[in-house]
Amino acid sequence: MLRFLRSTALWILLLPYAITFTGAASNQLVLNANGDTFPVRLNAAKVQKFTAENGITLPDGTVMLDETHCLMTAKTHLNWLADIFDFHQDIESIGDMFLELGAWLGTFCPFVWFAIVCDRLRRL
Repeated sequence: MLRFLRSTALWILLLPYAITFTGAASNQLVLNANGDTFPVRLNAAKVQKFTAENGITLPDGTVMLDETHCLMTAKTHLNWLADIFDFHQDIESIGDMFLELGAWLGTFCPFVWFAIVCDRLRRL
């Protein structure tokens, strides 16, 4: 099977799907580990802003930012896979970045594959 993938260069077409699947699995793993909530790391100023606008504090002390996202604490699990990268416009996780990379690669990988196949056919 690996020989077939190498000889036909199909791995180039499968790469964006593998990366997208990895990102989706990462985000789903965080959701499952935290009881369908997704932890977000925020600084004190953003915490105050979010809680003043629409934040809800649950009886157990969890600060919910919306229906899915909660404030990251020591009690949340897999924090390193949660939303930790603050880009000022949005806060993203490693899984989100893998999803974006997979979508980006999916736009031109078919063209790269086609060029490689044409080159291999030309050499025959």
